[in-house]
Amino acid sequence: MQNSRDKIVIPLVLLFTLIQVGLVFLLGYTPYPDSNGYIALARESLAHGSLYPVASQLNHYAFLWNSGAINAVAASLWLTGSVIPLLVVYALMKGATAWLLYLVARQLLQPAAAFIALLLYLVYPANYGEATSVLSEVPFIFFAMLAVWLCVTRKHYFLAGIFLALGNWIRPFSIVFLAALLIFFFFNLKKSLRLLAGYVAAICIIGSLTYFRTGLFLYQSKTGWMALMQYSWDQDSDRGTFNTDPSTICHNTRLNVSQKDDAWRTMFFSWLSQNKWEYISQMPAKLANTYVSDNVNLCVFLPNKQQREYMYEELSLNTLKSHFPRFSAVQWLTVANLLFYYVLLLTAGLSLRRFHRRSHLLPLAIILVGTLMLLFVGHGEARFHQPFMPFVIMLSAIWLSQFKHRHG
Repeated sequence: MQNSRDKIVIPLVLLFTLIQVGLVFLLGYTPYPDSNGYIALARESLAHGSLYPVASQLNHYAFLWNSGAINAVAASLWLTGSVIPLLVVYALMKGATAWLLYLVARQLLQPAAAFIALLLYLVYPANYGEATSVLSEVPFIFFAMLAVWLCVTRKHYFLAGIFLALGNWIRPFSIVFLAALLIFFFFNLKKSLRLLAGYVAAICIIGSLTYFRTGLFLYQSKTGWMALMQYSWDQDSDRGTFNTDPSTICHNTRLNVSQKDDAWRTMFFSWLSQNKWEYISQMPAKLANTYVSDNVNLCVFLPNKQQREYMYEELSLNTLKSHFPRFSAVQWLTVANLLFYYVLLLTAGLSLRRFHRRSHLLPLAIILVGTLMLLFVGHGEARFHQPFMPFVIMLSAIWLSQFKHRHG
């Protein structure tokens, strides 16, 4: 049975990858707000003959965004004048992520569960069309999965650390995977030091190259304290002596991006000293907003995407509720995806009733560490749980495999 499964895995992954590439050309570019922002900053950088960030613009940027993702866009525009080649690369990365998921699952889980995990990933609607934008999730998840694969199957810990740092340059979330892998190793000193050495070495290279261009050691985006401050700050509450709108920092051209980040950090802790209970009371809403839905990627299937002022509206939970049962085709797909998503969460949770260190520890550590990070130093958005989905799917596959064994 295992050999017969292995024979069809590669054709399934190749078909999934070809569909991803085909959707790039069939559906075209999806203009998410952040994706448009990346393109605008990439074009500005090219106009200055520089990578992002541009040294002369450090005081004019509202904040430092995801440099790796923006420079990937700039490279595509510089080489071809279009983002389509980059979208094709992202489509290939999406396919490679499916393959890496299977290889990691085969190492951690039973063979039947690994195959089920792959099938779940391949049929999950939200996994289609994601590569039609230049958002950072696809490349970040690819590099994170590549690092996990190198650790659990190849034992190349130093190289895994390098790829985590590269992913962090694209989206500053690799600390979650780094911490989870250290937990998985039970802080084995030799493995941990190799992983950390690769991570730190790559960060030093990225930061130093940026320092030589800009005079600032920058190796990841600087949006965390800004987002935490702005989303924590209740504009309708009694703020006591704290009455400065956090958004004013964005427009302060006397400060560079690092100084703005320092200002937001200072403002946050000033706010926190007066609003400890409000900070804690916001956590349930952050958790709900992070996991309540998985609709964002379905926007790629909306007609007339370029003409929409607010692309998410048609697929939001409030809109779906008000339109029920008179749904468009994309809304029906979104509802089906939501049901699939909720089943994945439910079965992943059920799998924990029989905890096994080898199969459960790493997926659970990634999900829990990432969720705690969002609760304490982040804010809640549905996009933010996407790096966890391969591992939610692994946990779900464990339960489904056990259920099949018991009833099959």
